[in-house]
Amino acid sequence: MKLSSPRKPAVGVYRMNKQALVDSIAYCGLVCGMCHLRAECDFCKNTASLCARSEVCHQRNCCIRKGLDGCWECAEFPCGEDMHGPPHDLRIRAFVAFIKAEGAEALVDCLLRNAADGIHYGRGRDYDGKNSEEEVIRLLKTGLSD
Repeated sequence: MKLSSPRKPAVGVYRMNKQALVDSIAYCGLVCGMCHLRAECDFCKNTASLCARSEVCHQRNCCIRKGLDGCWECAEFPCGEDMHGPPHDLRIRAFVAFIKAEGAEALVDCLLRNAADGIHYGRGRDYDGKNSEEEVIRLLKTGLSD
């Protein structure tokens, strides 16, 4: 089913400009600048990250060790490592696959466009609970939910 139109920019909802949202993308593909915890977090790419998972996060530590900006730059993706646990792994892997194919700016464009139409980003929100990475990517690209 198609969500509301016309589409309008949603950057103001997140109080960050588009480039700041792109820059806030975590090693694992999460967009930290759109997270409900963004006010109390300095994002995992900060050297002194306040993220509670930063010490044990496989994706963060692996990307730092390999000198990568994110999992989308890794030849071994998907590596099979936990990405925050089910059901979030599926969404996060889909985001990384999307960035690998389309780029980080395209991901943010889709998330903002969809947010303007009422498709919500975040843990347990509209991108979670899908049956496949393809379904998440379809929602990103089209704003259509099965």
